[in-house]
Amino acid sequence: MRRSVLWGAGMLFLAVVWVRLALPPDVAAASSGKIIYSFGGGADGAYPYSDLVLDSAGNLYGTTYLGGTGCNTAGCGTVFELIRTGNGWKHQVLYSFAGAPNDGFWPLAGLVFDSSGNLYGTTAFGGSNCSNNGGCGTAFKLTPNSQGGWSESVIFNFTGTNRDGQFPNTDLVIDSQGNLYGTAGGGTGTGFCGGFNWRIWSTPPGCGIAFKLTPGSGGAWTETTIYDFGGAPDASFPVGPLVLNADGGIYGAAAFGGAGPCFVNSGGPPAGCGALYKLAPSGGGWTETVLYSFFRGLGTAKNPAGGVIVDKPGVLLGTSSQGGDGGGTFFRVEQTAKGWEQDVLHRFFYVPDGWRVVGHLANGPNSNLFGTTAGGGSTSSSGGTVFELERTEQGWKERVLFSFDRSFAPLVSGPTVDPQGRVYGTALDGGSAGAGAVYEVIP
Repeated sequence: MRRSVLWGAGMLFLAVVWVRLALPPDVAAASSGKIIYSFGGGADGAYPYSDLVLDSAGNLYGTTYLGGTGCNTAGCGTVFELIRTGNGWKHQVLYSFAGAPNDGFWPLAGLVFDSSGNLYGTTAFGGSNCSNNGGCGTAFKLTPNSQGGWSESVIFNFTGTNRDGQFPNTDLVIDSQGNLYGTAGGGTGTGFCGGFNWRIWSTPPGCGIAFKLTPGSGGAWTETTIYDFGGAPDASFPVGPLVLNADGGIYGAAAFGGAGPCFVNSGGPPAGCGALYKLAPSGGGWTETVLYSFFRGLGTAKNPAGGVIVDKPGVLLGTSSQGGDGGGTFFRVEQTAKGWEQDVLHRFFYVPDGWRVVGHLANGPNSNLFGTTAGGGSTSSSGGTVFELERTEQGWKERVLFSFDRSFAPLVSGPTVDPQGRVYGTALDGGSAGAGAVYEVIP
């Protein structure tokens, strides 16, 4: 039942297929790519939807939204670690989710470490509150224990309509005081966005929220809804992660909403081509400002793919899943005397550099940025790319690091880059069992 809810709407490209990696002839010989782990689809997890996070030793951590030993026969998802060894990578499950009402299920977002080595994340469903699809989601904490394993605790149960939102689905970020910030795909019901949530494939009320989780005494956590998005002309359906900036503000992007007109199919997502926004503390609360509304046409970016990067004061960088008169863009939005204005720095045109950018950009060595596309590549039959954006004196230069075979299922999350410039990420399907894979690309 749960699996049919998630896969039924199928907005993006969710077909379980046999997949493999292929190195096309025109990829530079210096770049190589390979699968470093294939999920078996059972106790070890299935269908990784999240990006990855690195620890100081170079080990990788992520989530799968199905599989594991808890819950029903399909599993409720896992948190996993890939340990770097001299003989390759060793996989271990840190936790298997048990499902509602005492635990979460279907983690779609990645993880974040605190300064003590604890991991935090969210599940889009489950928990003890609201009955919609078996719970409105949770935030959880994983703590290393004395037996060499990990102990999980639910630190917050989202309660849904008119309270604190539901279906958290983007990476959490953490500040120096240990507070957590994130977004949820369902709002508190004050804004109507209609249709389905593009990342949850469900019909939550509202247009999404931004929230804060504050630790207290005795392990208790308090949730504060920072902002409830209202839908066009306000932002709607936030994509993450949020950016905590040195000016005290929080910057983010939304896939839809904004004041810019967009064509809307009957019963589809709400009007608006997407927006960039800032949340600023004010009088004990928060105020939201839409900095820029994307619009359709003229070769511009629309529908942001992930959160933004604050390049410098008044300059935001990001990617869009559509626009640019092609298959998405790498864009800059800059504050000028006329207001915030957009420049398209690179347009994706299917061949040779892919189309439909997914997830957020990742910072790498030498101030370069890295990203992924869900389709396209070196040939018309390719199935997505990993790309690098290099800052030069003449502007930004894009280079395809790896082009996936078309049978490789769509990438749905952004990459992670280690200090040596090696790029890691997940594919929803694929690998030897067709239940998802983790890849490595070495430039």
